[in-house]
Amino acid sequence: MSRIVRTACTRHCGDGCALVVEVGEGGKLVVRGNPDHPFTQGFICAKTARFAERLTSLRRIVTPLIRDGEGFREASWEAALSLIAAQVQRLRRTPERMLHVHYHASFGLLHQASKLLFGTLGASGFSGSPCLAAGAEAVRRDFGAVRQGPLSEAMRAERIVNWGRNAGAQSVHLAAMIAKARKRGARVLSIHPGDPGYAGISDVEIVIRPGTDRFLAAAAMKILLERGQVHVSPGESGWAGGGACGVLDSASLARCADARAFLDLLGGLDLEVLLDACGVSRQQAGMLADWYSPGQGGPTATLIGRGVQRYAHGGENVRFIDALAMLTGNIGRAGGGVYYMRQDLKQAAWNWTQAEPGSGRKFPLTDLAAQVGRADPPVEFVWVEGMNLVTQCPDSLATAAMLKERFTVVVEPFMTDTARAATVILPPALMLECEDIAKADSHPYLNHSAKVLEPRGQARSNFDIASALGAVLDPPVNFPAAEEVLDTALCGGNLRSSLSELREKGFLGVDMPETPWADGVFAHPDGLYRLPEELHPERPDDPRYPLRLLSPVRRDHLLSQVPEEEQESPPRVFVSPDCAALATLAPGGVALLETAHGSMEVRVDILESLHPDAVLYPRGDWLSRGGCVNRIIRGVEADMAGQVAYYQARARLVTAPAV
Repeated sequence: MSRIVRTACTRHCGDGCALVVEVGEGGKLVVRGNPDHPFTQGFICAKTARFAERLTSLRRIVTPLIRDGEGFREASWEAALSLIAAQVQRLRRTPERMLHVHYHASFGLLHQASKLLFGTLGASGFSGSPCLAAGAEAVRRDFGAVRQGPLSEAMRAERIVNWGRNAGAQSVHLAAMIAKARKRGARVLSIHPGDPGYAGISDVEIVIRPGTDRFLAAAAMKILLERGQVHVSPGESGWAGGGACGVLDSASLARCADARAFLDLLGGLDLEVLLDACGVSRQQAGMLADWYSPGQGGPTATLIGRGVQRYAHGGENVRFIDALAMLTGNIGRAGGGVYYMRQDLKQAAWNWTQAEPGSGRKFPLTDLAAQVGRADPPVEFVWVEGMNLVTQCPDSLATAAMLKERFTVVVEPFMTDTARAATVILPPALMLECEDIAKADSHPYLNHSAKVLEPRGQARSNFDIASALGAVLDPPVNFPAAEEVLDTALCGGNLRSSLSELREKGFLGVDMPETPWADGVFAHPDGLYRLPEELHPERPDDPRYPLRLLSPVRRDHLLSQVPEEEQESPPRVFVSPDCAALATLAPGGVALLETAHGSMEVRVDILESLHPDAVLYPRGDWLSRGGCVNRIIRGVEADMAGQVAYYQARARLVTAPAV
């Protein structure tokens, strides 16, 4: 007899889908979207629909492993935890010698348990982010806080400017929402460097030189500024700042703390220089200005993607896009707004892992291996969880060496590049094998992720692993029961709910303002919006490396969860048919992809849509399989929040030497 279980996806994805899992004879799983969930609406991505393959893979690690020479031997949990505990006890008086690296392989509440353990111990941690931090900080600098309306509100707009949000690869639900909006008459303009996936969700596209989004946004504002007429909002007699402001919104200008200085900044910029910087024609920039112009009538919504912040001036890219939306009256307006990431709605109290004394010191993720190598006192113990650190961190070869030179514990279900560098590998239970609760970036619902089946082999939940290690220390670090953690979090959040209620209903939502900033008051102390103070030029190019190396997410696999058997060797990269490197390379052939930091063999294919200045390498493959783009990327910090500027890397393609 088959059984049906309502549960939810907790993986690193903003869609946060509610699931219906059918367990058939022999444990066969069929994973579908929950049709009753207001956001999921009965469909899910192929990555999650195939999740049973990950659960049942013969390559999965299901028992603790301890390094034995160049390989590993199986061990009991008692033996593995005793070995780890001995190292922790040895370093307990100098906890800064321990480094805890935890990231969001799961968005579940209980998945964070090791943060409580190592926070209590006072271990070192890392600073910065591999993901969205620069853009989030940019939004805070502009608005004073991160606030976003529901994505459904953006779909009410007459015009949607999709600034690099590759919905086809990143969010099947956003892609479906855009398709529905277009069907009802909304028009969509997509701006991107040419990665595939936009044609099916766009009416118009602008292919931009990678990393230069701020110049295009500035060019559009410059055009509006120079059109010579003042747009006065209803009820306004003009802009309080005095003087002409072109086709910009007077009421919005009046809500900015530094509007005159910003208009002076725009006035001093040369339009042709801006257009040359971003590789966009005057006609295209004028079209973009038309899409935002206050005189066009209906609102324009702006979707900001997951790549514009991954450059050296990534935060500034976001700030200029925000400014374009703000100064054209599209902030605080129903159907308008900027959509980058959602604020924390505090459905549940998510801070249960906060502990004293907390991280003793922090090492920047951009230069992790080198900084750890120079640390005084030295780092002797590393715990890695929720992240394939070697594959996802810049300078992957150095990161792998750094881990292998120390006593390293990796909580990992597969023999990834990070696991291969470990001293001890602890096998975690996966989604569907343990209970948790999870929130999402795309909707206001808190989902219950029910346990569907028992963990394979000896795998344990991340919560059980951390609490078991805490229990064998002397003195112990004691954890509450998992159900108590969940219930306390639900009672302490805005839902004012309980675990029993969430289990029964499957998901619970909170109210979410449809139009943030509608009152024109922003979260800065004076209530005013902040515009960028300056526009930085691009860093000088090295003529030896003419191509910008882009490594976007894959459509078919989540981050580095690419099965070993599906990885290509050599890995495949893509260039424009107009790429100058093709003068000496044959499409489909093997070449060397070189940066100033290293080189690797790749196979070169053509991508018609790609900007000629880019080489595209879909990220996530592994060192051990001959791939891993981050092996040739040096860590560069973006302008805000310690963001890793992966896309700042420059590269060239040359003929591979004959074997």
